[in-house]
Amino acid sequence: MIDALIAGHPSHNMARVFSLDRTPLSSGGPDHEFVVGIDPDAQVGIVGFADGEGSFVPSGVADKAEMTYMLLTYPRNFLESPEISIELVRQVTKEFVLSGGLRPTCIEWQEEPY
Repeated sequence: MIDALIAGHPSHNMARVFSLDRTPLSSGGPDHEFVVGIDPDAQVGIVGFADGEGSFVPSGVADKAEMTYMLLTYPRNFLESPEISIELVRQVTKEFVLSGGLRPTCIEWQEEPY
């Protein structure tokens, strides 16, 4: 998936991922969301995780006040959220998948600024 985002079109450089290992809400929808975006030119990316506890992005100080990634041509803005290396994006994504959809522990998280 990461390689596809790297090689893909700039209007589709983000993916939403849901784990089927988690129990869905009573509505049938997922109780969580994991997003992963890649900026191949800068060799960085962004990850985000949301569930009933809140919405989280990597901890730290952002280099830019705002970044926009594209999910099927729909913009997803990240305000003051730090991008991380593509290798770390791969590690976080792998942990999300292998943990059954838990928030990865290989990075520090902070509440997403709005």
